[in-house]
Amino acid sequence: MAKPVPVVILSILAMLNGGVTCVLGVSTLLGSRLLFTPAGYGTDRIAISQVFGPLANQTGWIVLVLGVCFVLVGYGLYNLREWARLTVCVVLAVVAALTFVVVVWGVYRGQFGVVASGLLKIVFEAGISWYLATASVRRAFARKS
Repeated sequence: MAKPVPVVILSILAMLNGGVTCVLGVSTLLGSRLLFTPAGYGTDRIAISQVFGPLANQTGWIVLVLGVCFVLVGYGLYNLREWARLTVCVVLAVVAALTFVVVVWGVYRGQFGVVASGLLKIVFEAGISWYLATASVRRAFARKS
């Protein structure tokens, strides 16, 4: 059985994302301030490093490790490894739950752009999870594990 094309696309996107993330991590470790610079609009702008709270000084290492994880999961998906499929499903479930919290915050604050984009993101995450849980995809991964 050939590799499902959407899985190949997802794996390539994960590896590309991981590569870019690794470059950001390494550049931060080499002194770039990009991840420490607030971005966005309005008064609530924060730097990506602030998301890590007390570990903000370790942003370069955290981002580098996340990038390596993206590359490994993408490689696992490309090679139809069951652990990679399950990892993606679990991560998407966690991200969807956190996105739901953001949607509720958006409703409470009247930020309907946040609500609309959050709901769209949840639909996208659910769609990928549903696809990875279909019988044909599970069979393709089961043959390689």
